[in-house]
Amino acid sequence: MNYMRDNYTSAKNDVPILIDYGASTIKAGYATSQTPDVVIRSYINKFKDSNTQSNQIAQWDTDVFKNYRSPFEKNLIQHSGALEQLNDFVFERLQAGKHGRVNHPIILTECFATTDLARMIVLEQMFECYQVPNVMLGVDALFSVFQDDLEAYLKQTQLIVHLGDQTVHVVPIVNGQVIYSNIKRLNLGGLNSLKYFYQTIQLRHPHLKFTYPQIDYWHKQYTSVAIDYQLQLRYFQGPQQYYGYRDQISEQNRFHDDQLQFLDPIYIDIPIVQKIVSAEDLKRKDENRQRMKVRLQESIQQSRINKKSQLEQQLVALQQELEADLNNEELKKKITTLQVKLGLAPKEALDELKYNLLNVPDDKLTPSQLNQKRYQKVMYEQALMKKQKNQEFKQLQKDANKFKLEEPEKYLQMLYEKRDRIVLQIQERKKLQQEMNSRNSRFNQKRIQTLAYLGADDKAEDDFGKDDKDWEIYRSVTKEIDSADEKSKYKLQELEQELKDLDPDFEIKILKSIANIHQLGMNLSQVPLSVDRVRCQEIYFQPSLIGVEQQGLVDMIKLSSKGLDKLLLQNIILTGGGAKTQGIMQRLQKDLISEYDCPIAIKIATDPVFGTWLGMKNFANKHSNMLSQFSISIDDYNEIGTQKWEIFKQHPFSNIVD
Repeated sequence: MNYMRDNYTSAKNDVPILIDYGASTIKAGYATSQTPDVVIRSYINKFKDSNTQSNQIAQWDTDVFKNYRSPFEKNLIQHSGALEQLNDFVFERLQAGKHGRVNHPIILTECFATTDLARMIVLEQMFECYQVPNVMLGVDALFSVFQDDLEAYLKQTQLIVHLGDQTVHVVPIVNGQVIYSNIKRLNLGGLNSLKYFYQTIQLRHPHLKFTYPQIDYWHKQYTSVAIDYQLQLRYFQGPQQYYGYRDQISEQNRFHDDQLQFLDPIYIDIPIVQKIVSAEDLKRKDENRQRMKVRLQESIQQSRINKKSQLEQQLVALQQELEADLNNEELKKKITTLQVKLGLAPKEALDELKYNLLNVPDDKLTPSQLNQKRYQKVMYEQALMKKQKNQEFKQLQKDANKFKLEEPEKYLQMLYEKRDRIVLQIQERKKLQQEMNSRNSRFNQKRIQTLAYLGADDKAEDDFGKDDKDWEIYRSVTKEIDSADEKSKYKLQELEQELKDLDPDFEIKILKSIANIHQLGMNLSQVPLSVDRVRCQEIYFQPSLIGVEQQGLVDMIKLSSKGLDKLLLQNIILTGGGAKTQGIMQRLQKDLISEYDCPIAIKIATDPVFGTWLGMKNFANKHSNMLSQFSISIDDYNEIGTQKWEIFKQHPFSNIVD
C-alpha cells in the first residue's frame, strides 16, 4: 500500500480534508480520494545524527516502546506540541497549506467523552495555527459504521464494539440514537497486548535482542484469541490434561469440539547477525579517535613538561641546600634521585646510594649500620628476584606473541578454553553464594553446627582463640568470596577484550553459546511460542492479567446492552484495528451464547482499520450540504471561543448531548 502519495489531483478549496486521529495511526486525505492520502504513525521523536538535529515522524519499523512520544494518552489528546508536529507533516504531504493557511474545511475525529482540554487543543491549532475556515468534530466509532444513506443510519439498532489501540468502547445505538448512559470504556487495547507479548518473550530470552518489526509481525501473524482459554491452556500441557478438563466441562459447553480450533506451539528461528555499520560511521568514528588521540598526546606532553619543570626547580633548591651542608647524605640521595628521574644520571647511581653498605666490611660498621646493612641485603635480594621475574615475564610474553603469530588458531582456542574455566569458576562461586544465602543449605548447616559447638555452655573454660586451629575454624565460618569473584571478573574482562581484538566473531559465538547451552550445533536461536500466542490477547477478557482493574469485554457488553439485549445482540459490529485479531469474533460468539438465550449475531466491519476515514468520506461526499450546518466556523471560534458549549454543534456523529 502506498501510505504517502505525492501526486494529488487539483483539489479546490471547498474539498474537505478528512483526518482520523488514531492513537496508533493518523489517516488523512481529501474527500475526493478513494483511500487516505497520508497514513503515518502517531508518534514523534527528536533525534540527532552526525550532521542534523530535527524532528522525526515514527516509521512503520520504529520501536515505539522507546524514546518516542505520542500526543495521545488513552485515546485523549494531551500533548499539543506533538500533535502540531504531526499536523504540520500531514498538511505538508497533502500540499494544503498556502501562505500559512489551510483553505479547506476539516472533518476530525475524537473519541467518546473527549475532555474539554483535548477538544480545546485541537480547535486552537486548527483555527489559530492553520486558519481553517470551519471544523467538524465527529466520533470515530460512529463514522466507522456509516455507509452511504444518513436516513438508513438514523434508523439502525446496533451495538458497536470499537477496538482501538489504547481503549475499547462499547456503544449501544437504538433507532439511530446513541444511548450515552450505557456506553462502556475498557482502558486497554492493541498496544497493551503488543507490550504484554513483548515482555513475556523478552523475560524468557534476555540474551536475545528483538526488534520492533519482529515483535509486531509475530503478534499479528501468530497470536489469536482462544475460543476457550482454559481448554487451550490444557491443550498446550498435553493430551492427558486436555481430555480430562474437556470431560469436566462438556456438559456446560454449548460449543462442540469441531468448532474449537486449537493453536499448536510454534518455534521461530532467530538468525544471529552482526550490527551493520556504514562506511561513513566508521570513518567518522576513526576521525574522532584520531582527534582524541592527538588531544591525549598533547595533554600527556604538557603534563611531562610541567613535571620536568617542577623537578628541575626542586633539584636547584636541593643543590643550594647541599652547598651549605656538604656532608648531608639525605640531600645527596634526594639530588641523585632527581637526577635519575631527569635523565642526568644513570639508574645504577641510585642503586649505589640505596645499597651503599653492602661492600663495606662488617668490622668497619657500627651496630646500627650492621642492622641497616642486613636490611639492604634483604632488599637487594628481593630486587634481584623481582628483576628476574620481570625478565621471565617478558620472555613469556615474547614466547606468547611468537606463538600467537605462528599458530593463531591454537592460541585463540587456548584463550577460549581459559575463558570457559574462568566462567565456570564464577558460576561455582555464584552457586556457593546462593547456598550461603539459603538457611537450609548444607553449607549453612555446617556453619550453624560449628557456631553452636563454640558457644556451648558445658565447656569447662572458654579457651577458643588460643590455638591457631581455632582461627582456621573461624575463617571457615566467615568465609567471603566477593574478592575472589571480583578478581575473576576482572580477568574475564581482560581476556574477553583480547578475544574481541583477535576474533571479529567473538560476540556472535558467545551469544550462540548462551542461547544454546547444550552446544547442539545450531546456527539459529529458537524462540518457542505456546501460551504467549493466546495470553496476550486474553487481556480483552481478563484485564487483570496486566493489572487493569476492570471487567472484561463480555461483561462490558452485558452492562451496555442491559435491558436492550434482545435488540442489540442481534447486530454487534466490531470495528477498529483490534477487530482484525484472529478468533475474537468466535470468542465473543461463544461467551455470549453461554450467557443469553436470544440470537447472537456478530460481524466485523468491512474495513476495520480505514472504516472511520471511509465513513467520513461517505458523509462528506453524499451529504456535503450538511457540512456547514454541523461545523464550527472560524468566526464562531473568534466570537465565542472554546469555553462555552454554544460553539459545539450537535449532529448524528457528535459527542454532544442535549
